[in-house]
Amino acid sequence: MKTMFYGMLSCLLLGVLPLNAQDKLSQEQAELDQLRKYERDNPPRSRMPVPGAEEDERLFGARLMRSTTLLATSNPNRRQPVFVLIYGQSITGSKSFTDHIRDYLQDKFPYADIRVENRSIGGFGGEQLIRTAVHDVYRACPDLLIFHVYGGENHGELETFFSNVRRYTTADIILMNHHINGSQDVIKYNEASYDYLRYIANKYNCELVDMTRNWSRYLVENNLRVKDLLRDNTHPNRDGNWLMAQLIGRHIRLNTLYPSDWYKNVQSYFVKNAYDVDEENPFRFTGEPWEMVDGVPCGKDTKSSLRLTFEGSRVDIVLGVIDSIWKKGTARILIDGKPVSKNSSLYTITRPSAGPRTWFPLVRRVEHQSALLEETWTLEVTSVNPDSTVWSFNVYGSETGFDGSGTSDRPFVSKSGRVVIDADDFMFIRIKNTFKVATPVGFKSTWEVKPLYQEIYASPEIQDAKKVYKTTVVQGLTNALHVLEIIPEGDGLVPIEAIEIHRPPLR
Repeated sequence: MKTMFYGMLSCLLLGVLPLNAQDKLSQEQAELDQLRKYERDNPPRSRMPVPGAEEDERLFGARLMRSTTLLATSNPNRRQPVFVLIYGQSITGSKSFTDHIRDYLQDKFPYADIRVENRSIGGFGGEQLIRTAVHDVYRACPDLLIFHVYGGENHGELETFFSNVRRYTTADIILMNHHINGSQDVIKYNEASYDYLRYIANKYNCELVDMTRNWSRYLVENNLRVKDLLRDNTHPNRDGNWLMAQLIGRHIRLNTLYPSDWYKNVQSYFVKNAYDVDEENPFRFTGEPWEMVDGVPCGKDTKSSLRLTFEGSRVDIVLGVIDSIWKKGTARILIDGKPVSKNSSLYTITRPSAGPRTWFPLVRRVEHQSALLEETWTLEVTSVNPDSTVWSFNVYGSETGFDGSGTSDRPFVSKSGRVVIDADDFMFIRIKNTFKVATPVGFKSTWEVKPLYQEIYASPEIQDAKKVYKTTVVQGLTNALHVLEIIPEGDGLVPIEAIEIHRPPLR
C-alpha cells in the first residue's frame, strides 16, 4: 500500500509546482494541471460507451434513501437543497471528477438545488485523512458523502472515520472501492482490501460502489486497455473520471422497494402543529399563538416565543414563504433556556491552510484545551535550523493576540490553551521530503474558529420562491434531549414553516 501511495504522489507532483515558495496549490487545480498536460498528446474521446447493466441494480440506492428522496422528489414548485461532499485522496480530488458528478446529478435531478464541494487531499491515505476529517467532514453537514481512500485499514483509522461520520452527521454515504490501475491485471485485485471495504459498508450502512469489478468489466466489454482510462499509472484521465461518475451516479436513485428508517435521524416539525393543544405536542407557544400570514406561522411579539422539545444535535429552520410586502424581522435562539453563545463547545476549527508549493495543510489537525472564540489564527515560521529539520514558529489569534512560540519537533500548547498541536501533525518534514521545498522563514498558515450557531436568526433573502430555504441555527449539540426557543425581536415578521431536527444514528 505504501508503494502505491508514493507512486501516485510522485506522478501527481511532476510538473505542477509553482516557482514562488510562498505559492500554494489547491488539490483540484493540481489535478487539473496534470490532466491538461496529459491531454496535450492524449485528447479525451468524443464519446464513451455507456456502462452495461450491473448485477443486482435493483438494490441500488437502498442505503441512500434520505439524499435520494430530497433529490428525486424535488419538483418545479419545491426545490430541495442537497449538499454533496466529496472526500478522499487524488483519485477523487480531480476537478474533472467533481464536474462530472455535478453534471450527472444536475442532469438526473434538474429541480434539486444541488451544491457539490470537493475537499479531497491528494497523497493523504486513510492514516492521514483521519486527522484532517475533524476539520473537513464532521461539521460540514453534507446530505451525501462520496468517499474513497487507500489505506487506514490495518490500524482502525478507516473504521474510526466512518464511526465518526455516523456519530456527528446524518449524511448518506457512498463508499467506493478501488478502480483498476496500471500496476494491476484487469482480473486480479487486492481481495483483502475488497472484502474489508465491503465489511465497512455493511457495518456503517454505506452504499458500496463496486468500482473494482465494474471498471474491469468495462475494460473487457469495450476492448480497452487499462491505460486508456488513466493519465498515468494510477490517476483516471477525463474518460476515467467520466466512468467513475457514471458508476457512482447509477447508485444515486430513489429505491422505494426497500424500507428506510431515515425518519429517525431527520425529523420535521411543522409549526402549524404548534396550534394544537395536545399534551404530547412537542411545540408550545409561551404567549399568544403566532399570527398566520399567507398561511405561514409568523412570530412578531417579543412576549410570544415558540418552544420545541427535541432529541438531536442539529437544528435547521425551514423558511416560510410570505409575500414580499411584509417586513421581515429577526429572532433570538435559545437552547435549554440559554443563548446558544453560552455553550462553549459550539465552535469548529477549519483546516489550516496549505504549506508552500503544496495542497498539504501545514498542520494536519488543530485542537484546543480551553473555550474557543470566533477568530482567525496565524502560525508564522520564525526560524529554521541549518539542515531544515526543525522549524520554530509563533502563534497569533485575531482576538487572543500573541499566544506563544513552539518548535515542530514537540507538541505545542498555546498560552491560552486555544491552540493544541500534536508533534506528528506538523507537516514541515513531509512537505520538504515530498515537494522538495523547505518551508521558509516568514511563511504563514492560517485557520479560523467559527461558531456552530446563529444567536440571531434572520430570514434568508428569497432569490427563488420555489426553493426550500433552510438555515442551520445550531449544530454540534450533545445528541440528547434539548429545548429550542425562538423569541421574536419585534422588528418584523419571522415566518417559519418547519423546524428540522438532525439526530445522528450513533452516540
